[in-house]
Parts: sequence; C-alpha cells; structure tokens
Amino acid sequence: MSDESEVDAGLDPVEAVSLYMETLKARMDPEQYERLARLVHESAHLPAEGREGIFGDGDEQTELTPEMQRELATVLAMMITGGADHRVVEMPGPDGSTGFAIVAASAADDPDKLRAIREGLHRSAAEREAIDAELDGIAHASEPDEAD
Repeated sequence: MSDESEVDAGLDPVEAVSLYMETLKARMDPEQYERLARLVHESAHLPAEGREGIFGDGDEQTELTPEMQRELATVLAMMITGGADHRVVEMPGPDGSTGFAIVAASAADDPDKLRAIREGLHRSAAEREAIDAELDGIAHASEPDEAD
C-alpha cells in the first residue's frame, strides 16, 4: 500500500508519525504536503482545544485529493492507534461518495469483514440522518410562528 508498513514497530507513536511524515514530504507535491501537514497539526491539537474531529474549513477539506485523504487517514490512524498495524481501505459512502476506513490488517484482505464494516457504517449513517431529520423537524416545529 504505502510506507506505513515500513515504519519500525519499535518507534514510539510520535517518532513513527514523524518518520512517516518525512516519507510523505519526500514523495508528495510540496503544496499538497504543506496542506496535509497543516491538517495533521490541527488534528493533533483538537482534543486539547475541546473539539471533536473538526479541522480546516469545508473548502479546504474538499480540496484534498483522494491520495491526500488516504494519507491523512493513515497518519490519523497512526496517531490514534500508536502504530502502523492497520490499513486504510476505500469504503464508499451510502451515496457512492469516496471514503476511507481504517481497519485491522487482517480485515483489509477479508471481503466478508469489509462488507460487514461497510454495512455497519451505512446503517450508522442512515440512523444519524434519521435522527438529524427528526431533530430538524422538532426545531422547526418549535420556532415561533412568523404570522403572529
């Protein structure tokens, strides 16, 4: 896949991420690397700032190429899991949009596990969408009537 399999398992997580970022710097377009490095830096500070999983503005996120999205997912997985014993696999969204999932290496090569993961993610997305729609309806019904 990419260079995460080459990261020495004996490194601490910070060293492993630093080493992986150096490999990215050597092989990516400098502008793309700078954007990716900024997002990695922002994401590393999210918990300390009391934010959950929101970084960059929407325009910046839509400017990420699929390769950049994959590399960002890889680096974030390394930061979260503390290792490189995972794989980033393409996982299309319910609407067919491009997406990625971080899975155990053993799941990455098992079509049945990947299908189960995809179905679970799609189910969760549908549940979130239904809850959001219900909350929007409640909020709309709670708004004061403009005609009064």
